[in-house]
Amino acid sequence: MGLSRQSLAGDGRFLAPYYSASVLLIASYALTRNWWRQHGDLKYAHSTPEEMQQKEMYALSLMAFAACVKLWRADSMDAWLSDVLTYGKSAVLLLVWFMDYRLCIYYALLAAVLYLLFPQPIFKGPAAIEEFTPASFKALVEGAPEADTTWLVEFYAPWSPPCIHLEPVFAELSLKYTTARLRFGKVDAARWPQLAAAHKVQVYGALPHLPTFIEFNGGKEVGRIPHQFEDGTISSIKIRRQDIITAFGLEEALQEAAKPAAGPPGGSRAAGSRAGGGSSKKRR
Repeated sequence: MGLSRQSLAGDGRFLAPYYSASVLLIASYALTRNWWRQHGDLKYAHSTPEEMQQKEMYALSLMAFAACVKLWRADSMDAWLSDVLTYGKSAVLLLVWFMDYRLCIYYALLAAVLYLLFPQPIFKGPAAIEEFTPASFKALVEGAPEADTTWLVEFYAPWSPPCIHLEPVFAELSLKYTTARLRFGKVDAARWPQLAAAHKVQVYGALPHLPTFIEFNGGKEVGRIPHQFEDGTISSIKIRRQDIITAFGLEEALQEAAKPAAGPPGGSRAAGSRAGGGSSKKRR
């Protein structure tokens, strides 16, 4: 699926402490289990050693099934590895709780510290993406009233897991679909929250709107995902690779760019006329 299209460039991020520390934390379960079998106090346990073997087999089978399902559906290796490591750490915490709830507390604290110290790294590979500041955004996007250039802009935050998981996907799309009339850009909404707020992108709070993809034509917004309804609410969806392609008509734009010029350029590519596009979609 999406993983087979992933570029090899930038794969050095998978050697970052986020991944290695998570693997070591999961692998340490073997040492903890051996210690518990020899020195554990059953009065703090919720299972006997014989029952633990059954629970371990069940957890391993469930994890293998979940990993296979996620591998088939994942759009990026970042997303798949993050899910697998999360499942692994959750399984370890649950199994350690059955062995000794005191050890489970230590494991939970250690997992929290590692999460805070070693966040998941973001993709830094090849891309045809303009990284905007407020000044460059105003000059290139808002200050360009001509309708012959369309910008697809991602509002993201480097600490947001959904943004991290989609970053290699957006980079791949930019390399494939950039044309003379369609360009890609991104705004670090955590660094430039005022710019994000100006385009109704909520960065913090219980439900941040990250990532948000907005299409601009002639300096005006013509479509976005996730959709914003007329009452200001945002649709709750998990954005996938195909959603971006379909909502903004990237395949159609690429085919149109490949055609020989036949007269003056037409009007804007309004995303509202395509499936999934349009920022003023009404609630049904």
